[in-house]
Amino acid sequence: IYALQEKQKQKNVILTTDEKLRLDIYSRVNNLGIGAQGLGGLTTVLDVKIKSCPTHAASKPVVMIPNCAATRHTHFILDGQGEAQFDPPKLSDWPSVTREAGDNVLRVNVNNLQKSDIGKWKSGDTLLLSGKILTGRDAAHKRLQELMESGEGLPEGVDFNGRFIYYVGPVDAVGDEVVGPAGPTTATRMDKYTDFMLEEMGL
Repeated sequence: IYALQEKQKQKNVILTTDEKLRLDIYSRVNNLGIGAQGLGGLTTVLDVKIKSCPTHAASKPVVMIPNCAATRHTHFILDGQGEAQFDPPKLSDWPSVTREAGDNVLRVNVNNLQKSDIGKWKSGDTLLLSGKILTGRDAAHKRLQELMESGEGLPEGVDFNGRFIYYVGPVDAVGDEVVGPAGPTTATRMDKYTDFMLEEMGL
């Protein structure tokens, strides 16, 4: 990325679309102020690589390599006197970083979000979400609609008012996992339930 930054400074040099996107993502992510291991800092990503190839419109393949090697390593010598022991660092020793995430960044707690708050969001805003977000795909939406139409209603403790749903597609659980790896799924399969969820469930 450093070579690309130097290239950008040169006169009469035209960057490719991928090169511009690399620099843009690198700048935007580091401006979030997340930092190594999420503890805050000026450097969140060390580099951004982009590989363009044909893919399904709903696919968003992303690979992230955490910078553990740069922020979590130590050197020691085993001298035969016993096992190596290390004291974990105290969070109080971590430097205080006060840099803001950016002018257009909004911190949103979805647990107490109001519809009036959503109305204030503008295109281009960056939202840093915290709180609990529900997950579900077409099978869950179908089941919800069936419960309401049958008069049975939702199970005790289930409330969708003022909540969000993340369209997620899980795979089979492994071992004692509750659910296997999960990622975003094609939203069009839930389109026929959208009006019902918004009007009846209070999303």
